[in-house]
Amino acid sequence: MANIVNMPRLSLNEDSNLLTEWLVNEGDSVKEGDGLFSIETDKSSLVVYSDFTGIVLKKYYNDYEVVQALTPVCVIGHPGEEIPELSIEENTGINSEKAEEKASEPVDVVVPSTDIPVGVPADHGKISPRARRLAEANGIEIKGIIPSGAENRIIEADIIAAMTNGKTDSVKKKENVKKLPKIRQVIAKNMMNSLQNSAQLTNVSIFNISAILDYRERCKKDEKLSGITIGDMINYVVAKTLSEFPYINAHMVSDTEVVEYGEVNLGVAVDTERGLMVPTIADASKKSLSQISAELKSMATECQSGKISPEKLSGGTFTVSNLGALGIRMFTPILNPPQVGILGVGCTDYAMKKTKEGILYYPSCTLSLTYDHRVVDGAPASRFLKKLCENLENFEQYI
Repeated sequence: MANIVNMPRLSLNEDSNLLTEWLVNEGDSVKEGDGLFSIETDKSSLVVYSDFTGIVLKKYYNDYEVVQALTPVCVIGHPGEEIPELSIEENTGINSEKAEEKASEPVDVVVPSTDIPVGVPADHGKISPRARRLAEANGIEIKGIIPSGAENRIIEADIIAAMTNGKTDSVKKKENVKKLPKIRQVIAKNMMNSLQNSAQLTNVSIFNISAILDYRERCKKDEKLSGITIGDMINYVVAKTLSEFPYINAHMVSDTEVVEYGEVNLGVAVDTERGLMVPTIADASKKSLSQISAELKSMATECQSGKISPEKLSGGTFTVSNLGALGIRMFTPILNPPQVGILGVGCTDYAMKKTKEGILYYPSCTLSLTYDHRVVDGAPASRFLKKLCENLENFEQYI
């Protein structure tokens, strides 16, 4: 029996991946361990390898199609073996252009032609309905546009490329229609799912960051500690504090079940060219400040290069997102399901408060705790945030 290769599911909150490039063709011989295709998620890019030896009998998708996780991508077997017939429209997480057109437009009958090679500028009028609507709405002359669709047909992506590159005779200059890249569509879908499927609430608090700033100055004078940042110190204290509050170091795994964790696997958001990635520091509450700093720097570099392994992007029990370096004072972070808590860290600023001695003017930092109100009420969330601020203000107790 032929073997089906499924699209992998790399984390609980990702239900689709972008198939970026096929490394094999139908009819190719492959053996176990050979690369089949590359994929991108909202967090990483990697190659999917074959677990089987045989012939690539069928490919169900093309390059740059979004494929639902755990659905068939290709079939590997031997000549003559039965090949399952699947409907791509039923399997895609975000429909391809062909699937969208099939659902909303009459079927265009395209007569195959052997006279016009693919990639030749189109002046024969073969254009998809979606591409035609976009061209008409923006005053685009299709003559001269190089088609990339089947049977030398212009598709929507060709119109968008022509508009972006200015390679048409009559592109309107007042508007610039830009289609989201497929990987950005996946990120958008995951963010909307997070907001729609949880009851998110954010509490905000300010703490005196003087102790952390003082220790940072000491680190600068020590060659072994000079690479430690303010963010590293905050992550370090967050991990220590979370070990005391398992109800927010947790996953909501169903509508009726929550798993509380004793160990803290701290996810830390990292900004990259392809979007936000969240590598995980495993068992962070038991690691030293230097270990956390070095591990995060290493994983951040891997994220930037796109070579981080999926294992390092999964298993987080709580997430920290720090926008302080960009001058943001406070923001509302979005939960990373199934986690029930995420902490937003702002920049260093100054605040005032009344004391017995008078008005105190002090360096401060704002923390924004978003939590799933289905699992955690406001008072318990506030107790965690209050204790976290106290621990940060007394940073020396952890050194």
